[in-house]
Amino acid sequence: MCCMNDDASIFWENVKNEIKSQNTTHEWVAKNSGISFNTFQGWISKGIYPRVNEAIRIANSLNTSVEYLASGSVQDNQNPIGIIYQHLPKIQEHLEYIKEAVKKFR
Repeated sequence: MCCMNDDASIFWENVKNEIKSQNTTHEWVAKNSGISFNTFQGWISKGIYPRVNEAIRIANSLNTSVEYLASGSVQDNQNPIGIIYQHLPKIQEHLEYIKEAVKKFR
């Protein structure tokens, strides 16, 4: 754990928004970040910033930057193709899930 701070609420609100917008779960982000789910949930409920290396892993799991999670904004220093490329693995994962769901209803 790093430190308790009112600004941590911004970080965690942005994490929760990304989780929702990407139709994923807290459990998936924690696991994909190499953080125990209980620790992850504890940080959120107590409003505690993770250590920098953990924040980086969380941001990477969500295909975003620590800058965005901490502030809600980023400098526009990436081109749109680069942003799309970053999201392709998650898009493909969702498409595979949809294909499997459709097969079940045929």
